[in-house]
Parts: sequence; structure tokens; C-alpha cells
Amino acid sequence: MVWGTIIAAYLFLAGLSAGAFLTSSYAARKYPEAVTIRIVGRIISPVLMGIGLLLLIVDAEAGLKDPLRFIYLFTNFSSVMTIGTYFISFFMMAAAFIALMEILKKEINKIVEYVGIFFAVATAIYTGFLIGVIGAVPLWNTAILPILFVVSAFSTGIAGTMLTSAFIDKKVVHHVMSLKKIHVSLLIAEVFLIFTMFVITSSSNESAAQSVAMLLSGEYSVLFWTGLILVGLLVPIVIESLELYNSRQLHRRAGMEVAAAGSPGFTAIVITESAVLAGGFILRYLLLAAAVPVIFL
Repeated sequence: MVWGTIIAAYLFLAGLSAGAFLTSSYAARKYPEAVTIRIVGRIISPVLMGIGLLLLIVDAEAGLKDPLRFIYLFTNFSSVMTIGTYFISFFMMAAAFIALMEILKKEINKIVEYVGIFFAVATAIYTGFLIGVIGAVPLWNTAILPILFVVSAFSTGIAGTMLTSAFIDKKVVHHVMSLKKIHVSLLIAEVFLIFTMFVITSSSNESAAQSVAMLLSGEYSVLFWTGLILVGLLVPIVIESLELYNSRQLHRRAGMEVAAAGSPGFTAIVITESAVLAGGFILRYLLLAAAVPVIFL
């Protein structure tokens, strides 16, 4: 494995943090009455990013022994890592400021929020480019990877925000149907992007074909098919699609209150959103674990 579990966790938490921020911003505009979702997304965002950065520092043992290595991250402008460091720094500052304003119950500065949205998207994209620019690993070196990571970031961000919100207010998560529609669309898009990436990369060279084979039928196939595809994607797609269908039917017959009453229970929400989060981590772990570099002779 080129990079380990800690890096997979960092990539996962960075994307989740960005997705939670974007989820809260969307909810604030589309559903101003869904206060819990807005506040939860804005508070967990900088917390998750902070945990991810701590993991990154712990993993960079040489950086702990040589602090100048971290300073170099801010000065080497030819490096994708330097650009990403600035993206994350600006996003972290905006997200932390907005979270503080929420805690203090003060009005959010719109300019700061727009800055946060911009750098949240940039951070989600960066998590894909961070490994995507490594040409020696064909599985990563594809334009689809940053798109996949952005889709997964927003998807896990929705899941993390909805899961946490459900523990605070079990009803509010049933009144954001357009957010659920977006979530299902993202999960379906994720399945499409994964297999499209596999088809394209596996035909590029032998190393890429080996990586894809390890995931589809080799060493990591059980985790891929069961953990990522079945549990992380298909189960949430089915459950949330059924919820949307039942909600639509109940709306037609009896209105909002009955529709909310007919929504799936708390346990179903916990299972669905937890499955999405597990799938998001497994996706990043597998992409790192199955990386087969090109051997130059």
C-alpha cells in the first residue's frame, strides 16, 4: 500500500467536512425552518476537518521531527499539496468562524459564507487531485477521480449532517425531501463514476488492470462488493428511494403531517446514513490499498 489507513481517514474526513458545510448552506437557503440541520452541519464541519488534520500530522512522523517540512507546504507553489494546504486553511477559517457565530447565535456574514462554500468545493476537489496527480499510479491518475471524490464528499456530508441531526430532532430529517433527492442522485452517480473509472483505467495499462482486478475479483473484492457497493451504496439508494416514493404517495393522499408520520423510523435513518459514511471511508481506503504503481525499467 502506498499510503495507509490514516491517509484514507484524512481524505474521508476532509471530504465529509466540506460536504457537511455545503449541506448546511443548502439547508439554510432551501429549508430555513430546518434550523437543526443548518446548525449541525456548520458545527461538525470544522470539528471533522480538525480531526483530519491531526491525523495527517500524526502520520507525517518526519514532519513532527522537522517542523520546517510543514512550513515548506506553504511555500512550494509548484506542489498540489501546497495549493491544497491553502484551500484547507481558508476553508477551516471560514467554517470555524461560522460555527462560532452559530454557537453565539449571531448573524452569519454572507461574504464569509460564500468564501466557505467556495473553499469547501475546492477542498473536496483537492482530496481527489492530491492522489490523482501521481502519474505512477494509473488507478489514481484519471480526471474522473476528483469528480468522484466531490460527489462522495457531498454525499457523506449529507449523511453525516442528517445522522447527527436525527439524534437531536428525529422529525426534521423527514421534511427536507429535496435534500434526500439530491442524496439519492449522488449515490447513483457515485456507482456510475466508480465503474466508469474502472473501465477507462483498466484499459490504459497492465498496472491499472491489476488494480481493478484486485477490487473486482481479487484481494479486496469482498470489501468492495459487500462493504462499498452493497452496504455503502445500494442499500442507502433502495431505502431512501422507498422513502421518497412513500412520501410522495402520502403527500398526494393526506398531506405533510401524515407523510411525516409514514416516514421510516429512527433506526432506518441511522442504518442508512451510517452505511453511506462507511461506504465513503471504504471507497478511499480501497483506492489507496489497491494502488499498483507502474514499474519503470
